[in-house]
Amino acid sequence: MKRVKVVLDFDGTLTDEARQARELKGIAQRMLAEKILKVPLKDVKRRYNRVRKAILSSPHKYHWSVNGLKATYAHEGAYLLNTSILQEVMRSDLNYLRAVMRKFPPNALDSVTLASNHLFHRGTIQVDPHFLKGAEELLVEIIKHPTIDPVILTNSETKKIEKNLKALKIGRKGTRNRFAYEIEILGDTRQYHMDPDWEQHFEHHRYGSTQILPVNEQFSIDLRRPVYHAVLKQILEEGFDEVVVVADGLSLAGALPLVMGLTFVLKKTGFTPEWCETCVREHPNGRVVNDLAELKEYLFGLVA
Repeated sequence: MKRVKVVLDFDGTLTDEARQARELKGIAQRMLAEKILKVPLKDVKRRYNRVRKAILSSPHKYHWSVNGLKATYAHEGAYLLNTSILQEVMRSDLNYLRAVMRKFPPNALDSVTLASNHLFHRGTIQVDPHFLKGAEELLVEIIKHPTIDPVILTNSETKKIEKNLKALKIGRKGTRNRFAYEIEILGDTRQYHMDPDWEQHFEHHRYGSTQILPVNEQFSIDLRRPVYHAVLKQILEEGFDEVVVVADGLSLAGALPLVMGLTFVLKKTGFTPEWCETCVREHPNGRVVNDLAELKEYLFGLVA
């Protein structure tokens, strides 16, 4: 029988990210104002609302920047939008930026990225999970299947995912728990980690050797993601007949698997831009599903 590795994103793919992002918004704003910038909360809220309006009116102009490169466009997901807004707020005032740099000295990542990562990780750990309809059924069925090997691969921290999955009575592989079902979790995989000096190129069926995936006149995706690339290469070396990556976003999670020859399934959300859907549908390795029921049908069709 065909052996398939299924690499699942978590936030937005298995959960109601839009609902969770609304809860995170207030937590992150307060943390930024009180713990990092040391300014009144109302000032951060005012700038936040102004930046949000600007991003949504011209989405091609705004992105999550890491080490000077575009990691993703701001409007590709609910959490991404929140993170991008917070980053723009930090850069909107020289005194804000200096405060961020004092609190988070740059290392392999720039200070603004380190600060926004901190806000995301510390904030989402306080947000209760809201799983999408069918998430538990999907996970249990692919865990049980004899030729499907699932793994959750996410930018969120492993301990957060492990904690959230307990609500579904699913444990993390390699730990002592009393749950009947377990799944491997690869957390903090840094799909957003960009390296302008990375020299790896990829062969594209239309554009040839490239480090940038053109989508249309307004949007393109930078592929210089060595950390994510290393994780995917390690999965490929496991020797499965097919590796399928499933996520709700294209730039962070989908573009690199596509150019590496893996199958990428885009699970649509209320935030999915039309250009992302079009790009995935037109790629020979791309698939688009509307919900988890459709995803389950597709995955089981691969091993039928």
